[in-house]
Amino acid sequence: MADPSIQTFCCRRALDYHPSYKLMNEFNTDRFNMVCLLSSIIGITGAAYQILPKLELKVPNRFYCNIMQRGKYIIMWLAIADVCASSGILLRSCLKLMHHFQWYDGQPYTFSCIFLAVWIQYFYIVTWFWTLLYAIDMWRAYQDKHSCRKLYHFVAWSIPAIFTFIGLSTLYRPNANCHNLSPKDNVVMKFFPNYFFTFLPVIVVMVVNPVLYSLSTGYIYHIITSYMAQYSTNERKMLDLFKQRFALINLGFYLCWSPNLINAVIVWTSWDNLPSGVMLTLWYLMAILNPMQAFFNSFLYNLLEHTEQICCRCFSTQNRVQEIVEFRPLLIANVKGSANSNGYEIIE
Repeated sequence: MADPSIQTFCCRRALDYHPSYKLMNEFNTDRFNMVCLLSSIIGITGAAYQILPKLELKVPNRFYCNIMQRGKYIIMWLAIADVCASSGILLRSCLKLMHHFQWYDGQPYTFSCIFLAVWIQYFYIVTWFWTLLYAIDMWRAYQDKHSCRKLYHFVAWSIPAIFTFIGLSTLYRPNANCHNLSPKDNVVMKFFPNYFFTFLPVIVVMVVNPVLYSLSTGYIYHIITSYMAQYSTNERKMLDLFKQRFALINLGFYLCWSPNLINAVIVWTSWDNLPSGVMLTLWYLMAILNPMQAFFNSFLYNLLEHTEQICCRCFSTQNRVQEIVEFRPLLIANVKGSANSNGYEIIE
């Protein structure tokens, strides 16, 4: 999982045992790391499926084809970041299960622990930025605005690097002795930057993405009505499908990362008296849900792609009827009683 609480385990052992430190030893147990191992494998499998090439649907409508290609491009990079993040959790869990790493003071352990913490933290922040950029790009695409791929890559890879460096450098510098602080050290300034730069993008995605998807739905309504020249039951169902898919994407993100936010609030407000039952429940939820983000993304974004394909087929059918009417209008005189989208069955 990716959480500032577990990153403090890269620090050297505290001289005095605090009740909260004893509780956090759960992170080193075999059962906890086995849960992380299994969930990361499932996550990697889901993300790998998303990356694999698929049969392309031929879409005669150029505008909607462009939207689908833009979405697939961002989803692919999101899946790559998910694979990298879940692989870090998989490797860390395997090392702990094989060597039973705990509060070691050895330099090799400290170095490997910090490296994996940085790796996992960085790539999960990257996934959050790609999730945000997907919503932004869809909002722009449905307005027929061009994509900014170079800018997206700059934002998605560089800003997480800055956030990770600031957050973890304050925790591990000048040494990995973050539990044995001197009276001169500021505890808040030692731990807070890591929490802040970890959860800032999570909160931004939770707040901004629903707004962007809501705005996108409004543009989709105008696209559907302009292409179909009507708003009947079928068009309403199509719009409802988009709303449901967007809502499920938001719900999946909330499900994966809400336990982390709740855990952070409890840690900062009740450090001297952590509720053990609540904390253990949250930690195991985090161990399951954080790596499963990759699997949920694969499933939910594929649902959205399926909805787009349904919409494309409707658009292509409508365009075909319009072409017949425009270029072969005499055929309209030869009709049967059954109705198509324009009210007649056309005989060719």
